[in-house]
Amino acid sequence: MAKALFNAGQSGDDAKSKFEEALRHFEAAWNHQNGDHPINDAAEVERARQSLHLQADQLPKIAIDLENIAGILAEAQGLAAGQIATLGSRLRHIDDLLDQVRDIEQHMPLTPAERSELDAKYSTYEHEAISDTRNAVSQLESIRTKYSDTLQSSLTTLHTNGYDPQIIQTVDVPGAPSRAEPETNRQKNQIHTFTKVFGHPPQSPADWETAAALDPHSYDPKNGGVPPNISIERITPVPGQGVVRTNLFIPGESVVNPQFDWPGYHDNLGDNRDFSATAGPESSRVAITVDYENGIIVTRQNPSVDAKTGQIRAGTPSVSAIQKSDGSVLIKYSAADPFSPGGEAVAKATTFDVNGTIAIAPTESGPVAGGIVTNFPAVEIYSDRAGETTPLVQAWPRVEDGRLGPLLGLEWHKEIGDQEVLSRFGDQWPALQVPVIPSLPVPGLPGLPNPFPSFPIPLPRPIRIPLP
Repeated sequence: MAKALFNAGQSGDDAKSKFEEALRHFEAAWNHQNGDHPINDAAEVERARQSLHLQADQLPKIAIDLENIAGILAEAQGLAAGQIATLGSRLRHIDDLLDQVRDIEQHMPLTPAERSELDAKYSTYEHEAISDTRNAVSQLESIRTKYSDTLQSSLTTLHTNGYDPQIIQTVDVPGAPSRAEPETNRQKNQIHTFTKVFGHPPQSPADWETAAALDPHSYDPKNGGVPPNISIERITPVPGQGVVRTNLFIPGESVVNPQFDWPGYHDNLGDNRDFSATAGPESSRVAITVDYENGIIVTRQNPSVDAKTGQIRAGTPSVSAIQKSDGSVLIKYSAADPFSPGGEAVAKATTFDVNGTIAIAPTESGPVAGGIVTNFPAVEIYSDRAGETTPLVQAWPRVEDGRLGPLLGLEWHKEIGDQEVLSRFGDQWPALQVPVIPSLPVPGLPGLPNPFPSFPIPLPRPIRIPLP
């Protein structure tokens, strides 16, 4: 677009020299997709001229500014991608070393001294993973700060030259979102939904918990009335085991969500809370309810809110479960940010998603749980039984629990809870459908050649950092 703006305007030799210098900076940093241009130049120029009432002599100045911004964005993205790729490679290597330690512990007789030596190696590898991740976070924050400072200076120059991206920005939300569902309707809605599923109104505490999970309404004002997406799996009831609630939540106020436009990222609102045994189904990004009394698993993905654009959307969780004859269930889940670049399918296919496997087993003293989950977000599991709530798992994100949590926590996994419960299933793992990247234009950039051809991507082995 910058080049098209320059060509459409009136300029002298000095402007031409500055533009060519900025263009070389961008060309050196931008990772081309099949040699195509990032946007439809002619269409964007016409839209900018009509929206901003630009004169011919303004276009070259704006072109230089835009090319400078494109260059620093491409450079920042390249540096950040290199840091993340290096970290991922390092964590995979550490994961292989941890696998070797586990194999020795499980399959070889060890003396106390040998076991102590293995424990020391285990601890060393884990601390290396944490240290490497912290260093990567520091480098990414440095890249972001430098980019942000340079961008603000360039945007100021853009405004001075008559260009305001907000005027021509397109928003893909058809109208404002609906208002939040009135709190006074909550009980009525829950009764209606539960009755529709089970044929009778909720009566027991387990009934009411499941009714809340099934309720397809949003009451939190930040969600703007946009409904959640809910999936259901039927299981064989195990009377007396109550309800097991799993919440996956973002601890902070917001997290970074990479985007194709500048400044290259948006902020998505988080759940802004600590562990809470009283948190309702709408207080997390994803809530999984296993109701042993009624024989149902309810998975709910609540709306995501883009703080920059005000858009609100709910993603669709992918969930699969199997159950053993003793009532134990194994749940495999995947949930992605609906605002992820390229959409949910791209995020799930490239493992930029919240995913994991959780096992829950009934016992005489109540359910127990364990699993392997992405390091981000926070995870809490509670057992509600006989009028009492018992925490089964409370796992905080390691290393980064703030704004960079998704960027640094979705690449690797950790063990939570009782691993013996998970091991009971052996090779009996529920299979999720392998996502297929859609062949669609990238949202928000008209005419952008599709960088995502349609093909299935197998999910790689997760990187696990076990608990000590």
